[in-house]
Amino acid sequence: MSPSPHSGDDEDPDIGQAIDIDRTDAIAVVEHELHRKSTRRRVVEALVSLTVVAVFFTFVIPAVSDAHYSEIWRELDRLTWLQVAGLTAVWITSMLLYTGVLTTSLPGLTHPQALTVNFAGSAVSNVVPFGGAVGVGATYAICLSWGFRMTSITLSILVSGIWNVFAKLGLPLVALALLVGMGLSSGHTRSLLVPTVLGLAVLVAAVTVLVLILRSEPLAVRIGELGQRLATPVARRLRRSSAPDVAVAVVEFRHRSIGLLRTRWLPLTLWMLAYNLTQYLLLLGCVRAIGVDNAELGWAQVFAAFAFARLLETIPLTPSGVGFVEAGAVAALIGFGGGAAGSTAAVFCFRGFTYLAEIPLGAVGWLTWTTRRSWRRPPRSRTETPEAVGAPGP
Repeated sequence: MSPSPHSGDDEDPDIGQAIDIDRTDAIAVVEHELHRKSTRRRVVEALVSLTVVAVFFTFVIPAVSDAHYSEIWRELDRLTWLQVAGLTAVWITSMLLYTGVLTTSLPGLTHPQALTVNFAGSAVSNVVPFGGAVGVGATYAICLSWGFRMTSITLSILVSGIWNVFAKLGLPLVALALLVGMGLSSGHTRSLLVPTVLGLAVLVAAVTVLVLILRSEPLAVRIGELGQRLATPVARRLRRSSAPDVAVAVVEFRHRSIGLLRTRWLPLTLWMLAYNLTQYLLLLGCVRAIGVDNAELGWAQVFAAFAFARLLETIPLTPSGVGFVEAGAVAALIGFGGGAAGSTAAVFCFRGFTYLAEIPLGAVGWLTWTTRRSWRRPPRSRTETPEAVGAPGP
């Protein structure tokens, strides 16, 4: 269903009222996520997160890199405007490629809309400690105002999230295989073996569970019941009034996702691979652009550093793993033979694009959502396609 413009006196009053109501409901979703935790808890979380970030950038990163910030800045200052423009082009390409993940998981979403919701949600997650839930709330808010149904949005968030986790768990395995296969194994490479094996075990388990859930209804019910037995004692320990209904959630996920995943798992995977490839090329470009003292770093070593940086992004203690990602990536690059100041400058350059730049662009995303009334739709006006709704299957 393609958007149709609404403007001036020609706008249908009923549709306009529905859009306003939907917008109010959408904002309520974000407000609910923001107020779901008490003010005291949010203040404590913010202070803990800021303290961790301060410790990493004041003590940990200088200790890992053995470089002063003045040296790092001198390396960054060597970048020419042409190099910055080239790196910016690679970063923008990666952002455009990620819209393919969103449009594939949410049929009917356009690429400009996907770019808008991605930047808006990412900006929230990049600023708010433990802000993943608020970022999800932002996604609901924006997509609801475009007429998508809650069930379709939920499915998109779940599916794209699962594929992101698969990518983050699988990349270190590919990196380690490349290093060993190319004869680049070293003491530092062997130190990455334990997290890689753990990631592989989690990845295999996750893929197996997903395949079993999609394979048949009885298997989905069994997995849901097992999950329920695991969740109930955890909920008691956390003093929750009730445990989440895992059994029902697993079966509902199967009903909703089976059609989408059976028809779109391949393009979803290809979009995700293309996105991660361009993100890696961005880090490689930063390493090559900085240049100084990084001659020993080959493309495989840079890929390994990128893979483990992506894995560290999952740490929720700071927004998008800030501090952990930088320290881990710098340690990896230096361990593979990169210069101290040059490696740190390259990682800072990379994170300048993938973390800092998304914050102001998130504001642009929110402004675009607010002003593009031609994208607005009445609540639940989007007709779900059969593949989005799914089918029970055999």
